[in-house]
Amino acid sequence: MIKQLQERVGSKPKFSVENFQNWAGNHTSSVISCYPETKEEMSNVIKAAAAENVVIRCAGARHSWAPVFADNRQICVNTKNLKSDYPNGSNIRADSNKRTVDVMAGVTTGDFKTFQVEQKLSILANVILDLVHVVSVAQTGCHGVGKDVHCVSDYLVKMRVFDANGELRTYSADGDGGDVELFRAVSAGFGCFGVVYDVTIQMDPEVIVKTGTSYPNMKDVFYSKEKLQEIIENNWAVEIFWFPFNSQPLDLSNDELWLRTFNKHRLQGSETVVSHWFYKIKEAYDLISQEALRIVSPFLRASDSCAPHMQWVSFQTLKHILYPSGDIYQELPNAIHFRKYLDHAKVYDLEFVFDYKGDYSRLMKIIEVVVRQVKQFAAKNQYPLNVSLEMRFMTYSDAYLGTGSIANPRYGGTGHVVCIEVLSLKGTKHWEEFSTAVGKEWMELGGVPHLAKQFEHLPDIYADIRQKMAPQIEAFKDSLGKSGVDSSLYMNTGMRKLLS
Repeated sequence: MIKQLQERVGSKPKFSVENFQNWAGNHTSSVISCYPETKEEMSNVIKAAAAENVVIRCAGARHSWAPVFADNRQICVNTKNLKSDYPNGSNIRADSNKRTVDVMAGVTTGDFKTFQVEQKLSILANVILDLVHVVSVAQTGCHGVGKDVHCVSDYLVKMRVFDANGELRTYSADGDGGDVELFRAVSAGFGCFGVVYDVTIQMDPEVIVKTGTSYPNMKDVFYSKEKLQEIIENNWAVEIFWFPFNSQPLDLSNDELWLRTFNKHRLQGSETVVSHWFYKIKEAYDLISQEALRIVSPFLRASDSCAPHMQWVSFQTLKHILYPSGDIYQELPNAIHFRKYLDHAKVYDLEFVFDYKGDYSRLMKIIEVVVRQVKQFAAKNQYPLNVSLEMRFMTYSDAYLGTGSIANPRYGGTGHVVCIEVLSLKGTKHWEEFSTAVGKEWMELGGVPHLAKQFEHLPDIYADIRQKMAPQIEAFKDSLGKSGVDSSLYMNTGMRKLLS
């Protein structure tokens, strides 16, 4: 097969057999790998694949846990070397009025963060990670945080995508030739419409936020409807982390939470954003702490009973050294991408998305699932949640497969979205048993998995997603059909299961 493909494209790009593995190591396959560098090379790869009837999928930074990558004997296109056709040769450019920014495939969220700070621009939604690709984040419907913030895909206004004929097609949300319904599918298309060349993102002028860090007692928040409501409704953006067994003596009832809040702020008087030295020091702390976590990971996997003690040490370090209590002023991109080197310690990640309907009793039930399961496993001297529970609050997505689509008012939702996830180190004992128990209860409470995270191991999960997201999935399939793209060229097993 490689010989035939190479003969069709010529000398570049080179095809080779690769034993593919995603970042977390939960997906492996034997793929036909290539690294096209130009539009012409990318077009030739697609034409060759179509002629040889071989499916194409893109790899990005390989950071998803979901089955979104190439299956065995499919082509894995790596876009990190793809060059732009922008006049100045850069991979990111702003329009003259700085209302939109074009971002090429292969550009990382870290690159984009630097560009935003330099150009005094902000996109309201983005992931915490600074090492994944912007295009991949949008294609897989990923999200940020903020009560009126949608998922990343919703801030796209135009895209250029190679179709199944190798032609570069332009899709837009509005304006000349725009098709809003089609764009809702393409913007979080999971690779089904083709290979994305670049995206155009709607930007805001620079947003400064007051970033608050505090450590309230868990029982005062998780078991208080009034306190939960106060925290979420009185702040623009809220992130809550719980590292189990962070108290001494080891007792969940005395645990503290790590609470991060962002609120838009206009600087006054002597107020200033933190300097670059703040980030230089913090970067060193991030590197040291993530390397430490990587080093102790084998010990935690070998003897998970030491997990509570490690959690206590990690949390004290976080609270007193890495992120001390108080308020600082930051550019929004720096507040969003607040932690570096997260790739050094590999983790598993189960995340569910709920429309909690503004019902804080319902939200407490969603949280209690994790607390109860941690207690039940601890009673057996098992500690499968050895990193954290994390919650972020946002609003609905208009992208059919975007995070928060389940809460879209078009489908009867209320727009009150909580994204809640549990993370543990790769290879953690009892992870699958624990995450399955949590996932099954979350399914019963009406949640759906984040489609870029880990969920395939949950029983009947595809049928459950298709039932809860039936209108969105049907609309996605309808748009895919009307687009005229031969989607069979871009379909792997995971997407076929999702779309039935």
